[in-house]
Amino acid sequence: MPPRRETLGQRIIRRLRRLLPPSAFALVQARCRGRSGIEVGGPSAVFRRWNLWPLYPVIGRLDQYNFARRTIWSGPGPTDPSVRGVLRPEPPGRRIIGEASEMAGIPSSSYDFLLASHVLEHIANPLKALHAWAGVVKPGGIIVLVVPHRDGTFDHKRPLSTLDHILADFAADMAEDDTTHLQEILDLHDLSLDPGAGSRDAFVTRAKDNLEHRALHHHTFNTELVLKVVDQAGFRIEYVDVELPLHICVACSPHVPSRGALHDAVRLANQAYWSPLAAWRRRRLFPSDLR
Repeated sequence: MPPRRETLGQRIIRRLRRLLPPSAFALVQARCRGRSGIEVGGPSAVFRRWNLWPLYPVIGRLDQYNFARRTIWSGPGPTDPSVRGVLRPEPPGRRIIGEASEMAGIPSSSYDFLLASHVLEHIANPLKALHAWAGVVKPGGIIVLVVPHRDGTFDHKRPLSTLDHILADFAADMAEDDTTHLQEILDLHDLSLDPGAGSRDAFVTRAKDNLEHRALHHHTFNTELVLKVVDQAGFRIEYVDVELPLHICVACSPHVPSRGALHDAVRLANQAYWSPLAAWRRRRLFPSDLR
């Protein structure tokens, strides 16, 4: 079954909704307003003005953390650190190079918030990355994740990843040169939904050199899996939004005690977010989100 696409009417309604964001998202904006943060893998269109989660307009300063100075997603112009003003709508900040699952060189508790849009699926060890990201956020800070929904992407033919598999990768300290999913991707990747990948031969060549390009999705997610991975990382879930054509947004607080009454209360509260009655399920946007 091919992914559902967003209609023009749905796109207009989505943008109008951003004029008066839901109260829950307004609280996320308040946590970032005028403050200093870091974005892994950015800049990201979804955080710009008039887009899905317009955080850039309220942020004070935003450093950018990428695995290389130039990636397949970057190009001349807006991503060049020398460009300012209209061509660079994200807030000013440093450009930092490093592994997202390690955040080497970033002192602990350096930032008020962390953003990561369409990054977690590219990382071989998502839980390791979440722990690293929590380490650079101050107590009381927030992490905002945007993850592509399997059902809406070129991964829609692939099986969903399981929480047990992600936990096993964490226990094995899986590194970024992991090729566990390579053959599955070569067999099931829907190239018709990935025009940027080029020809089949070009896609195969790029996929086999993933450590250089980081283009492959090691794991595939639906909304419930994202929530359960965040919960396993020990975060308190504060905001969930699911949007066509392919986005899951989760905002969470990373600094929760590892044991005790507060920890137990947070884990219990988190479970409500993936219950059969959770509000995001009622929108029925993606088949694998239905129960």
